[in-house]
Amino acid sequence: MGERKFSTPERIEQRAYELYVERGGEDGGDLADWLAAERELTELPEQPNSNAPQARATAANLQATPPKGLP
Repeated sequence: MGERKFSTPERIEQRAYELYVERGGEDGGDLADWLAAERELTELPEQPNSNAPQARATAANLQATPPKGLP
């Protein structure tokens, strides 16, 4: 049987609980834990050899180039 797949809210809940335990299980930080977990799990990881600058430049060029046949 394979590993269970969690939905995003379940994953965030699990990670928020892990953060709670990591900080000693003290009450009062549930929102901060949730937001930190959400940020960790929903942001795209940095890619060291990313083509992002090139992709942005290409997208900018496409937006700046008028369609053929228009003045």
